[in-house]
Amino acid sequence: MIEAEALLNKSGGMCCGSKSRVRSEEACMIYVKAANAFKMAKEWHKAGNAFAEAATIELKNERKTESAMHFVEAAKCYKKVSPNECEQCLMKASEVYDDVGRGKTAAKQHLTLAELYEEQGNLQKALDEFQKAADMFTSEQLASSTTKCLLSVAKHSATLGDYDRAKQIFEELGTEALNNTLLKYTANENYAKAGICQLASNPQDGQELLNKVEEWKDTNPSFSGSRECIFLTKLGQAVMKDDVDAFNEAIRSHESISRLSEWDHAILKNIRKNLGPDLR
Repeated sequence: MIEAEALLNKSGGMCCGSKSRVRSEEACMIYVKAANAFKMAKEWHKAGNAFAEAATIELKNERKTESAMHFVEAAKCYKKVSPNECEQCLMKASEVYDDVGRGKTAAKQHLTLAELYEEQGNLQKALDEFQKAADMFTSEQLASSTTKCLLSVAKHSATLGDYDRAKQIFEELGTEALNNTLLKYTANENYAKAGICQLASNPQDGQELLNKVEEWKDTNPSFSGSRECIFLTKLGQAVMKDDVDAFNEAIRSHESISRLSEWDHAILKNIRKNLGPDLR
């Protein structure tokens, strides 16, 4: 680190000229070497600082791809000790990758940032980053990656109480899956989650859910008679009767065939509160 800084000072910082550029490139190599040594010693913050310095030098020298790579390495080190600096480096890396036309790689930085926010329990920020990643993956025509991000957007939206947004996303993903051979099998599952969100947004209107079920039967003939269709129908009927026992039985019956996720149970619990006490 000291050797690299000395080279930069000798060159007058980032002055123009071939000799200055050579010195700055040498300094960059020394910073990277120091960063790797700090990594080996598990000195994560020092390693992150060294990679960040190398990234800054490369950026000023118009070596943008190399700069972005160093920002990513810095983020990996900072993640272990300094989440804020990790965020800053991921954002810089995404900006630089986007600037050089590497949209897929830029999107991956937003995805990594979203997962970091998830680990911190900051679901709103995670949701925002998943949406940014989804938008960028869409621009790159990467359907599978887009779907993965949008599923997270939908789930976090519902968890945060925005059931309408969640329902819309799940329903759109279900319908889109019908036209994709690789994703077709997920259509009914997405409709089921859309149905749960539909009921959560208006937990006293089972008829509205039953109407949606009929609409999805028309859209996807295979939905009719599926376990997801039967499950939603039973839930809607239980709500119409204000019957908490029937609601619980619908859940038990479905789980005897296919286990529900923690997310499903959390949303269903919120719906059940409007029917009466939880008898399970």
